[in-house]
Amino acid sequence: MTEDVYGGTFRFVTEVLPRFGIEHSFVNLSNLDAVEQAIQSNTKLIYIETPSNPRVGITDIVGIVDIAKANNCLTFLDNTFMTPLYQRPLELGVDVVLHSATKFLSGHSDIIAGLAVTKDELLGSKLGFLQNSFGAILGAQDSYTLIRGIKTTSVRFEKSTETAISLVNYLVNHPLVEEVFYPGLPSHPGHEIHKKQAASSGAIFSFRLPGKAATKIFVENLRIPVFAVSLGGVESILSYPTTMSHAAMPKEEREKRGITDGLLRFSVGLEHVDDLLADFEQSLEIVTTHYKESRSLI
Repeated sequence: MTEDVYGGTFRFVTEVLPRFGIEHSFVNLSNLDAVEQAIQSNTKLIYIETPSNPRVGITDIVGIVDIAKANNCLTFLDNTFMTPLYQRPLELGVDVVLHSATKFLSGHSDIIAGLAVTKDELLGSKLGFLQNSFGAILGAQDSYTLIRGIKTTSVRFEKSTETAISLVNYLVNHPLVEEVFYPGLPSHPGHEIHKKQAASSGAIFSFRLPGKAATKIFVENLRIPVFAVSLGGVESILSYPTTMSHAAMPKEEREKRGITDGLLRFSVGLEHVDDLLADFEQSLEIVTTHYKESRSLI
């Protein structure tokens, strides 16, 4: 499993699966040599999340698929950040693609839904059997709402991505911002790989401010975005991974993955780009003023 994984997935793998005798290894999946070395005699699955949450890390899908096939392993891939519009893992050889359909596919933060997709008939029937056994299905109203949301995914995602690029370009040039994580940036370690396997840079980025105090002031003074754990909605959503999406991850594990107290994740919605830029600017200006006055925001 990729090291840079969603906090809820980390909790499931570390706290639930061991009860069923299922072992796991966390590996930096951007390092194909490390992946090969981590394969054991009982390895059955390689779990990919690309772009990953929260630092939008990139994994070479074809490279991992080749390793998996050579070792008789399945590949599962969480494609929530890209959707099938902009990244098509099944066509790259992945066995099962997963989506939190709550996010971009639905797009309105009003349902909770998950999708598991495969083009392998046998795998599909096995998944269908488990779904039927557990009763893990959407109700009629949620199914209708999701289908309706999917119809506008393209126009929503395109607009949000366009705005994301403008915000990222602003943040990379701001003196208070220590680091920006976005696959559309040429400086991003996975930039070239992402360009080969995806048709968009996406509408999610993360950035690092100098410490918890600076982050707190920034969040408290930002006016437009919702401060929440979700993403992919028509409203912009700002989250603090340390205490939200990755709260289930122990502090030492978070910090090992670069999820520090200064890290924020931003999911761009459909607000006007000028409004969002102005909001970022005024909030960062307040942080800068506090920093100059107190020198205690680290």
